[in-house]
Amino acid sequence: MVKMKAYPAVLGPVKGGYSLSFPDLPGAVSGGKTYDDALRMAKECLSLHLYGMLRDGDDIPPPSPLSKIRKSLEADEIVALVEPDIFAVKTRLETKEKAVRVDITLPQPLLKAADRRAKELGINRSKLFQKALREVI
Repeated sequence: MVKMKAYPAVLGPVKGGYSLSFPDLPGAVSGGKTYDDALRMAKECLSLHLYGMLRDGDDIPPPSPLSKIRKSLEADEIVALVEPDIFAVKTRLETKEKAVRVDITLPQPLLKAADRRAKELGINRSKLFQKALREVI
């Protein structure tokens, strides 16, 4: 497995929120309603992008020095170093992602809260639980 390093992410305001991109990884973009939302999405965005590149056999470029990225920033942009979730990338590469049906017991208020959050994110309950588990594991 390739050793993965932290990559610089550029964050900046856009209409309705904040955008995020990784200059070294074209197509690795995300964003959020707030700066904090965008920054939270950065790790997942980077991890999924690197996973896709490794899965497809693409070469992983080295991260650019921060000094180089800072020179190209707009006045309202900032740069942050983001580390990929190596465990998540490795797990995705080692598994076929076959879904297995499970039966779990949850307190009703927790289940209702999960369903509300899934709806906010535009995903179903199963995807929400998968996302939450990947963050914890």
